[in-house]
Amino acid sequence: MRFWTRDIWGPRWNAERRRLLRRHYWSYLRAPALPVEHTPARDGGETAAQRAFSSAYLRQIADVQDGHAGRRGVRLTYRPLGKNLRLLGTAVRRHADAGYATAIERDGPRDEIEALASRGHAWQPWLWSRTGDHAADARLAGDAAAAWREMFEWPPRAAAPSACDAAVAGGQTVSGDVARVLKLAAATRFVFQPVASIEADIAARKRGIGWPAAGTPVLGMHVRRSDAASSEASGPVRSVRPSFPLSAYLDAADRFCAAYGIRHIFMASESAVELDRARALRPEYAFLSLPYDRELFPDIASDARYIEQLALDDPGRARALALTAIMDLRLFCECDAFVGAFNSEFSVLAWLLATGSRGHLLPSVSLSRPSSGIAWHPHDALLNVANNCPLELYHW
Repeated sequence: MRFWTRDIWGPRWNAERRRLLRRHYWSYLRAPALPVEHTPARDGGETAAQRAFSSAYLRQIADVQDGHAGRRGVRLTYRPLGKNLRLLGTAVRRHADAGYATAIERDGPRDEIEALASRGHAWQPWLWSRTGDHAADARLAGDAAAAWREMFEWPPRAAAPSACDAAVAGGQTVSGDVARVLKLAAATRFVFQPVASIEADIAARKRGIGWPAAGTPVLGMHVRRSDAASSEASGPVRSVRPSFPLSAYLDAADRFCAAYGIRHIFMASESAVELDRARALRPEYAFLSLPYDRELFPDIASDARYIEQLALDDPGRARALALTAIMDLRLFCECDAFVGAFNSEFSVLAWLLATGSRGHLLPSVSLSRPSSGIAWHPHDALLNVANNCPLELYHW
């Protein structure tokens, strides 16, 4: 509690950061916990109602964004892609419920700008303007909205690509925690709209890896490695958070594949070693993965830097790193079940995007489990060292 008080009222905590942290912490305290496992019945009884709810909420978001009731801003962070998508998804959900459109502010949070300046770095929205078309233009390099448009449609199109439809709900209603999750998933999918050139590249790569025909179920699996965990066969020896051996992911995949008749697994991981190992351990499945250069990522076994630190030190990698994340996330949108660990922002984001694309809660499991009770220390709530990520993200 003393550390929490110091963080809120210390000399470097300006009013904006105190407001953001209070909002995030209040959301953490009142929001439902992320579901660590969901195994719906195959008859689809609850699915129709959820899809109708999601479709209606997407229309509400689009109507609010296109309306004239006023706008509220959100400040992006220099931190990785997933954090910014989560910030935007949270903002769109919150603002749509209040009847406001969401706008991206030009600059970032003031405390980030000051902290980076103290280390000799100019603030820029991480992974976009550092190597994008605006990087050479000093007037635009720090413009978060312009940088976002380098890779994403903004404002988003009125109807995001989605498997949601106006399904007949059969008299069923959606409320409570399920409604909260579906709203956030729809909002997150709404903001995740890669520009046409990136979508075309993804479509070509998807054909190249032999993605199955429409209607064939695919399980999405995210195995976090790189700066978070090492890739030993028996399980990570080095890690910065609770991490799990590949065998645990594959055991969970076995259960879902048997229960839902799945034979294709889309696996995203920074580790080429784990991808090869999965194919060797489960030859009965068709493993799909995107063939990009995984040497781009830091390896915790030999490099103590986080991905954002690597990008600050070596901006030449920034755009390539962003594209790998976008491509993986876009293919998670095509998945029908999910296995990951919800102490990873990327796993949460992949699950939200798949849920938002399908319009209903997918069969899913998180290998990580939150610690019991409430994390009173704010950095435990924000940085997920001992807890799964909060459902919504207001600040990094």
